[in-house]
Amino acid sequence: MKKILIVTALFFLTKLTYAQDLVKKIPANAFTVATIKGDNVFKLMFVKDFNESFLGKKLLTETSKSLDRNLTSIEDFGINLEKNMYYFNQLSDSISYNCFLIPLKDAAKFESLITDQDKKIKRAGDIRTLNMPDNGGLIIKWNNDMMYFITGSIKGSFFADSANSARYGIKEIRYQGNYDDQIADSTVVVVDSAYATTTEPMVADVIIAPPPPVSSKPYNQHKKVNQKKASKKASSTKPGKKKPAKKNPPVKQIEEIKEVEITDVATSGEYQEAEDVVMQTETGAADDRYDEYQKERAKQDSMKKELAMVWMTAEANKIFTTNYESIESNKSYSESLDNKAIAEIWVSSLQDAYNSISPELGTYGKNGLMKGYGSLGAKLFMDDKSFRISTGLELAKEQADAYKKIMNRKLNKKFLKYINSEKAIGFMGYSIDTKAYLEEFPKLMKQTYGSFLGKNMEEEIELGTDLFSLLLDEEAVSQVIKGDALFVINGLNTRDVTYTTYDYDDDYNRKEVTKTKKETLPDFLFMFSSEDNRLMNKLIKYGMNKNYVTLNNNIYKIEEKKSPVDIYFMIKDGIVFFGNSLTEMQGISNNNYVSSISKMHKKLLAKNNFSFLFNAKNLVGKVPDSEIGGEETAKKFNETLGKMGNVYMKSNPIKGNVVSADISAEIPNGHENALKYLFSLIENAAK
Repeated sequence: MKKILIVTALFFLTKLTYAQDLVKKIPANAFTVATIKGDNVFKLMFVKDFNESFLGKKLLTETSKSLDRNLTSIEDFGINLEKNMYYFNQLSDSISYNCFLIPLKDAAKFESLITDQDKKIKRAGDIRTLNMPDNGGLIIKWNNDMMYFITGSIKGSFFADSANSARYGIKEIRYQGNYDDQIADSTVVVVDSAYATTTEPMVADVIIAPPPPVSSKPYNQHKKVNQKKASKKASSTKPGKKKPAKKNPPVKQIEEIKEVEITDVATSGEYQEAEDVVMQTETGAADDRYDEYQKERAKQDSMKKELAMVWMTAEANKIFTTNYESIESNKSYSESLDNKAIAEIWVSSLQDAYNSISPELGTYGKNGLMKGYGSLGAKLFMDDKSFRISTGLELAKEQADAYKKIMNRKLNKKFLKYINSEKAIGFMGYSIDTKAYLEEFPKLMKQTYGSFLGKNMEEEIELGTDLFSLLLDEEAVSQVIKGDALFVINGLNTRDVTYTTYDYDDDYNRKEVTKTKKETLPDFLFMFSSEDNRLMNKLIKYGMNKNYVTLNNNIYKIEEKKSPVDIYFMIKDGIVFFGNSLTEMQGISNNNYVSSISKMHKKLLAKNNFSFLFNAKNLVGKVPDSEIGGEETAKKFNETLGKMGNVYMKSNPIKGNVVSADISAEIPNGHENALKYLFSLIENAAK
């Protein structure tokens, strides 16, 4: 028996290791990792079913055309569909890599898709390489078990550093000119704006911008001003320290124009002729300069591509020949995985993501906007009842503790009396502790945005947060607005709406005209809890004194002629109600509001700080055909809605330092599982 257990354990260990072969090839410093779990996907849909689906046929048809081959199944690509496929991204200060790891079942099938194999494929043992520098820079490398794609994008900010620019002989340039400056100076020197962020001397080629339109001043005066300013600019240019800039080919100079002195009106023709010559000459010079810029830009881009290919080749070789620490050693990544998911994505750190792009943002990039935010993960689940996307975000301990206090409140149970699940198109509810939010708000703002002001402003920031807390009485505010609210859309109604426009007579005299048009508007009901109505009552009294508000049977109406709908509100049982249906407001006031909330909707609202529902079936036929492209489009739209189940969104309680949320959609009756249902929706929408 013991031997059987040992053999069984070894079998599962071998199976697990085999299944994770490709993830072991993902470096530990990978910034983003995405996974498609082929085994879980094709449990829901067989390969044959995929081939016969709308998407499958489209894929095979288009690929067959592009490759001039007859592909009948996705298995013809040679991919092992029962194993995991991975995408991962690696970031550095110089280059960003996008990589794909795909398991192969039949490498020969994959190779058969490549034309001119002898010319394109380089072989070294069982490793084959296909370099595609003309396709944006792409390297494909494979053996009998896996295929690896890699592309690279060099960061422009890397060459803003003069040391890097000198080391690789690559200069980052761009073409621009300030129009106002050009009016006075036709020789404007422009370089990449990234250079302005470094204190080191710049090593960059100089590109001359095109001259401005000809001035209305006499040409000799205009030229003297230009010469003076150009001389001043040239004298202020500093040479590079690291490496002398490569000299450009001499810029074609503007041909000297014979000065024409205007003595009277009769000689103005000579002046105009001279101006025309100037215009033609400067236009030709501008074309030459722009052509020169384009050539230099192409040269620099070519050098970047060559360098990227060198770096990508080294990275690709490492994947196949080097042992290194894999992403499996990252605790955050390993804890984010779920064997039941059919697809997953993980980002190592939102803070690191911001830091990686911050050099491209110049001055703004120095601010730690994502400070305190760690890894982000999302997982996709599909079964026979629904499909669900689950997300999770790691927070720093200080932030997590703050959000736990803020989210320590449940929705007012009285709200549930005003939901009718049978007719509601959708609703959204949220609940936070207003007092806790106001207390934690200054700390969160200081942590997130304090870096905008810099370390020298720490005392001022501290004073600002203290002043915020002093001016607000958190306890008093939390009594006026407790922090929970519910918004419900109960239907759509088409109404005649008046609006003001203008007509013009034959003499183009404008005349104001009032017209009417039909608009489809939602019937909504919004409510929030309030235990202290003194401020609200003062606002109501002020509105009534100014004739902005009227009262009828305990229901207030906002008198706003420009509003497309009538807005009513009332205060009852510690709840402030707003809505645009007088009938519903009267029902609430008279205690005869018709409601019928389902158990699922009640649970969704009562147990989560944030919740959202969209009932697609209740929207069928409610939107006029004219507003969604006509009768035929409306028919497809309503058919799609009729086949959709409810869509939900909800937040989850904070666990440890992870805040999470779920989005899910129900599967209507008659569908085998979520994946097949999704394919049917896509096919129906594409018809």
